[in-house]
Amino acid sequence: MENKQIVKRKYPIKRLLRKIIFFVARKFPFIPAEMRAFLHKCAGVKIENSSKTFIGFDVSFDDICPENISIGQKSILTEGVKILTHFIDSEYDDYDHMYFGKVEIGSSVFIGMNTVIVKPVKIGDGAIIGANSVVTKDIPAYTIWGGNPAKFIKNREITKS
Repeated sequence: MENKQIVKRKYPIKRLLRKIIFFVARKFPFIPAEMRAFLHKCAGVKIENSSKTFIGFDVSFDDICPENISIGQKSILTEGVKILTHFIDSEYDDYDHMYFGKVEIGSSVFIGMNTVIVKPVKIGDGAIIGANSVVTKDIPAYTIWGGNPAKFIKNREITKS
C-alpha cells in the first residue's frame, strides 16, 4: 500500500463569507434587485451605483476574484447570468495553471437571460447582449450581440429625447 499525502486547500474566511453572501443574494427570489446589487457589492463586486443597477434572480459572480468584476450604473443583468474571472490555461494538462482577468461592464448595458461571460472582456456602454449568449471577446459600445459564441448583430440607434 502506498503512502499518499493528502493536501488540503486553504479556504480563507473571506472567501467563505463571500460564498454565503453570494448564495443568499442569488437564491432568494424575494430579495429586491437593489438589495441584491448591494449584497454583491458587499461581497467584492465593483458596482458603480447599486441603487440604479438591476441584478436579477440567480445571477452568479465568480467568488474567487469578485473584485475583478466592475459594473456601471443603470446596467441590467437578467436572470441566470454567469460571470467568471478565472480561467484554465489550455496549454497545460493540469488545473494549476489558472489565470485571472477583469470583466468590465459599462453603464446602461443589458445582458439577457442565461448569458455566460467566460473570458476577460470589456462590454461598452449601452450594449445589448441577447439571451443564452456566450461572451468571449470585447463588445463595443451601443451594439447588439447574441449567440454562442456571441456575434455582432447590429449597431444601436440612440435617440435623445
